[in-house]
Amino acid sequence: MDLAEPGLPPAAVVSFEELFRAQYEPMVRLAYLLTRSRAVAEDLVQDSFVRVRPRLDGLEAPAAYLRRTVTNACYSWHRRRRREQTVPVDPPGAADAAPEELWDALAGLAPKRRAVLVLRYYLDLSEAEIADTLGVRPGTVKSLCHRALADLRQVIEP
Repeated sequence: MDLAEPGLPPAAVVSFEELFRAQYEPMVRLAYLLTRSRAVAEDLVQDSFVRVRPRLDGLEAPAAYLRRTVTNACYSWHRRRRREQTVPVDPPGAADAAPEELWDALAGLAPKRRAVLVLRYYLDLSEAEIADTLGVRPGTVKSLCHRALADLRQVIEP
């Protein structure tokens, strides 16, 4: 069962174990793209699963709720990190295909702009799904995406 699809049966039918098996790796990838650290991503995803578990019975779209919880956890991590001393971001692994310049440019974006690009181009979510995940209007998603792409163009194409 693909738990990321809209229109799923109520969460009472979806067990926590099914949600975990189906969504753990996609959520770790999402968190990694937002934090650029596998260890941090795994910690944030595990914390997110712990937060979602007590609410699972009342959720209509558990995967969407989990995705939003992971995204919010990544935002909180960035806020805490900014408050603490700035630490260099982990470099991408040898298996990553993206050029270093793109990683650096993506890391330089504001967290919400980076999240919009990751959700749109990596997870291939629609504007409505991104808006729901980030808690903003679809028009805001369009403007964030437009501004993020413009920022990337300025860095990559001088």
